[in-house]
Amino acid sequence: MQNLKEDEIDLIALLKKLWLGRMLIVKTMLCFMIIGIIIALTSPIVYTSSSTFIPQSNKTGSSSGLSGVASLVGINLGEVSSGAEIPPSIYPKILESISFKRELLNLDLEEPRSDSVTTLSKFLKNKKTIDYIGVVKKYTIKLPFTILNVIRGENKKDFKNTSKIFVSSEEETLFKTLDDIILLSVNASEGFVMLSANMSDPLMAALVARGAQEILQKKVIDYKIKSASEILAFNEAQLALKKSEFDSLQNKLALFNDSNLNIIDSRFNNKRLGLQSEFEIVNAVYQELAKQVEQSKLQVSKDTPIFSVINPVTVPNQRSAPKRTIMVIFYLFTGLVLSSFYILIKEPVLEVIKQIKS
Repeated sequence: MQNLKEDEIDLIALLKKLWLGRMLIVKTMLCFMIIGIIIALTSPIVYTSSSTFIPQSNKTGSSSGLSGVASLVGINLGEVSSGAEIPPSIYPKILESISFKRELLNLDLEEPRSDSVTTLSKFLKNKKTIDYIGVVKKYTIKLPFTILNVIRGENKKDFKNTSKIFVSSEEETLFKTLDDIILLSVNASEGFVMLSANMSDPLMAALVARGAQEILQKKVIDYKIKSASEILAFNEAQLALKKSEFDSLQNKLALFNDSNLNIIDSRFNNKRLGLQSEFEIVNAVYQELAKQVEQSKLQVSKDTPIFSVINPVTVPNQRSAPKRTIMVIFYLFTGLVLSSFYILIKEPVLEVIKQIKS
């Protein structure tokens, strides 16, 4: 029992230590509160605009219904295969692609204050602000990494952006900025996707969020209907060629008949039958190609995914960051914890050091 009592923590003694060191705790909390206020006031203001949508694709049920409608006009969709599906879990990879980021940087943004139109890349270049906290960290805590980056950057060549395979250092900086602006959240269990944009201007946040959503959906649609679109383009090209031949033979047959209205001759009949047979063959091929074109159009329509927007993009009225009150409270609590910890471990640590020296 005596050993148990010795092992128990004397809460009264700990509280007494904290009470005796209350002035240190108060001073530390005040210092941390001032730091929290400075950081809260100097932190950049961020507005968040978001959109929530559900990607949907036509399944077998809609395909059978479409086949029933197409059969009424003599078109069979049974042999046309559906395009490859893109699961929403792949959407973040699309946002990370260079093609997506370049298209988003070229997005036109209307500035109502100046009645002008600019691109997102120009807007980001003009709105560059100094991150004072980041600068302090860069040359204090992260100084070794800063030196390493400078050394590594000496051998880095900046290629001119004459080809899509090259990414300039300016583009790379803008790409990293986009990574902080655009956020995508995929809820696999519920099946919805939420895309948001964080910017210092509420209107620009809404425009960028809407533009990013449209570009993302366009890329998904283009990939989904790529195969059917290529087949449609091929069939349309073949139909155009065959139509030219069809019109030529039709005119030739009509001219032959008009030129020989009163002639009854075996040679005339043989030539007319030959032209008629050739015309019927071309006509049959032309009609079949026309059916294939309509079939391909229906397939493109069937493969096109549908995006049901649950929560459309709106201009935010309130900032999403910084949460200044929470930041000040956090720093106050940090000061309380650190000062209390220092008071409680000061004497035991000094005692251990004294024993080691002796």
